[in-house]
Amino acid sequence: MIIMSLKTKATEYLNELKHKWLLLQNTPKVFGYNLNVTKSRFLPGNNFIYMEYNPERTRLRRVPQTIAKLRQTFNEDLFNFKKINPPELIMKIPYENTDISLIINKSPLTQFHTLICPDVAAGQPQCLTPLALKFSISFLLNIADEKKAFRIGYNSPGALASVNHLHLHLLYITTDLYVDKAELQVLKGTHIYRLSENMPTEAVCFIFKKSTDDEAFVVQLQKLYNFIVWLCDHNIPHNLFLTPTRNERVEDTLKVFVFARKSFCYVKDLNVCNIGFCEISGYVTVGDEHLFESLTEQQVITKIKDETGNVYKEIYEYFAQ
Repeated sequence: MIIMSLKTKATEYLNELKHKWLLLQNTPKVFGYNLNVTKSRFLPGNNFIYMEYNPERTRLRRVPQTIAKLRQTFNEDLFNFKKINPPELIMKIPYENTDISLIINKSPLTQFHTLICPDVAAGQPQCLTPLALKFSISFLLNIADEKKAFRIGYNSPGALASVNHLHLHLLYITTDLYVDKAELQVLKGTHIYRLSENMPTEAVCFIFKKSTDDEAFVVQLQKLYNFIVWLCDHNIPHNLFLTPTRNERVEDTLKVFVFARKSFCYVKDLNVCNIGFCEISGYVTVGDEHLFESLTEQQVITKIKDETGNVYKEIYEYFAQ
């Protein structure tokens, strides 16, 4: 079975990715810059927000596209991952009658920052598919990662997606983040939760366990995908953040957070704190040193609240059905 194949080979793929990524980081003219995070800190407060200073990303990243609709048609003429330079492709993983391309992020946020791009040749817009979700969840559940540091994130159009070609971000973050410690409460059934009302922000969280059999896994995956389709149907931009449970006493578990946005937003100024899947999960990178030194936890939380608003009332009604 395909699921079993990824279960047995995920760590092998990861080791190859790490080896090639480090080689490419030392190869001239492949990355936009060599990753050099010079400062990091938790913002004073309740340790909800971890921040890193990464000035090169602000100066040297590709100019983000403006994607006007959640289901924006793919445009061959704009930048897309068919246009990358050949050295940027780390590897292709055969998966369910297609290939998953692992491509370096030329402007990395973290070590091993890689783009997960299903079936690049098909020219799929930045709209999640069941296959993209299935691969990403299975991959994180089955890699051998003692630090539980590999995470996957996704920005929809209108929620800071910068390229309208289907991709997710694989990141390596060794620090505990807000979502790793956030209190959850049951929303529906045995594996769908929300952030507790004691938490300063809101999200829906789907729980996946490595021990789940294939049939139950597919059922859980469909519920997650149905919710994402509902968000798209209701024109609600969204971010996803996939993170393993970092408690060694708990069985291998993956938390898939879905964050909803009340309106479309775009990257207009790279020198401010833009709220994408990283920031809304508690991991903030900035390229402006003054901003790094002056930003407060409450300012970040207030901005997250401003961009999510009261959209969750309708979402909780969806799960009450």
